[in-house]
Amino acid sequence: MLHSALHPGFSAVSGTGIIALRDIPMGTVLWGPCPQCRTWDTAELRGTPPEVIDWLDEFGYRLADRSLLLPCRGAHLLNHSCEATVLDHGLAGGIAVRDIEAGEEVTGDYRTFRYDVPWEFDCRCRAGSCPGTVRSSAGDPPGDLAAQWQRRMAPALAAARTVPQELPLRAGQVDGAPAGRPGPKEAP
Repeated sequence: MLHSALHPGFSAVSGTGIIALRDIPMGTVLWGPCPQCRTWDTAELRGTPPEVIDWLDEFGYRLADRSLLLPCRGAHLLNHSCEATVLDHGLAGGIAVRDIEAGEEVTGDYRTFRYDVPWEFDCRCRAGSCPGTVRSSAGDPPGDLAAQWQRRMAPALAAARTVPQELPLRAGQVDGAPAGRPGPKEAP
């Protein structure tokens, strides 16, 4: 589910993205799975046409059990930035890691997608920390990257206690596995 302050719009990063309709304070939970978010389990995926699976892989969120979650309300349009405004590392949803101004594009860090098949792309985010080529990291992310995310998330998590929340903030992974512990069918 996408926060009501977010809406699809033109992106400075790539095509269509998610834009803030109003100012959003750091610590605001901006997305999380909900009952309307469709999930395809591995049995359903076996009978799905390849072009649909390709689309789901592109815009869905692969879970630890290899199923695919397609977030609702346009959340799949969230573009990547190496200095993302929203992070979800260790959370069952995404939190604003800095204040976001009305009209600004809201971005996520695709490297938090731990269960995707390996991928890489030439990044166009123009962030100072951008390595140019962004790669997935199966399982746990590299320690330096995880530490960077934790440094950015710590003040946001502290702020979350004081910010009125429209969406719940839950520890753990999107698939419900506790943070720091293997999810279903994930090797320990």
